[in-house]
Amino acid sequence: MNKALFIGRSVVDVLSHVQHFPSPDEKVKALHNEIFSGGSSLNAAVTFAHLEGEAFLYTSLSESGVEYELITNELRSRNVNFTNINVNPSYKIPHSTVISSQDSSSRMIINGFQEESDKTIIYDDLLLDNFDLIQLDQYELGFVMNHKQFFENFKGSIVLDGGSWKNCSPDFLRLVDIPIVSEVFCVDGIDAFAKMCRDLNIFTWAVTRGKKGVVWHDRNSDGVIKASKINAIDTLGAGDIFHGAFCHSYLKTKDFKKSLEVANDIAGRSCSTIGTRSWMNE
Repeated sequence: MNKALFIGRSVVDVLSHVQHFPSPDEKVKALHNEIFSGGSSLNAAVTFAHLEGEAFLYTSLSESGVEYELITNELRSRNVNFTNINVNPSYKIPHSTVISSQDSSSRMIINGFQEESDKTIIYDDLLLDNFDLIQLDQYELGFVMNHKQFFENFKGSIVLDGGSWKNCSPDFLRLVDIPIVSEVFCVDGIDAFAKMCRDLNIFTWAVTRGKKGVVWHDRNSDGVIKASKINAIDTLGAGDIFHGAFCHSYLKTKDFKKSLEVANDIAGRSCSTIGTRSWMNE
């Protein structure tokens, strides 16, 4: 069984699914409410495990409280191995408020005010060779930079989940060989992103563009994968699910384009149900 390590932030998502986004001072009734664990790498790890891969998650958690219980209970139930890399006793697991509109199949997310943990585990010998692939999601910067040399020496593929451009994005790009980013990440356009990758000797990359499909490049080949034709009602977590499915398929096939197609199909299917887990029951 292939092993993948996902490194990133864990949060508690508070979701309200509504018919339409409310106007200022307007009250609307939710079609569905849910509180569940979230975070880019957490959702990707859950997806990877659901597809019968062996998933490991390195993330900052508190050691008590309802948030800790909610997250760790789900990770155990979803067969995701996890390590709490936080050693700051005052750290609080962030909350994200999510409003998802059925009419527009889009969502608004208000991230929690908490900053990343400023104190994480430092390993003298980080055993990355136990894994076939690593995914980074631009969080847990302190942990990643403290172990930079280990990532630079890693023999397998390192995938980047780039949801949006951050000040730390260049640091993460220098550590990966397969960045799969959203169109929002490419602040100066896809051509500029492609040049940035060439300058960093990155020859395999993809840009997800929602309804406009996926632009991909793999050394001497490139193209566009069309978006799945589905009745989208909720896009929450679709990018995270895309990454988890890609990692699983890529470890099985080593076929970049095929793995993007598989991930595109699974992520599209997830948008036809509410939340980030309902598609797993289909």
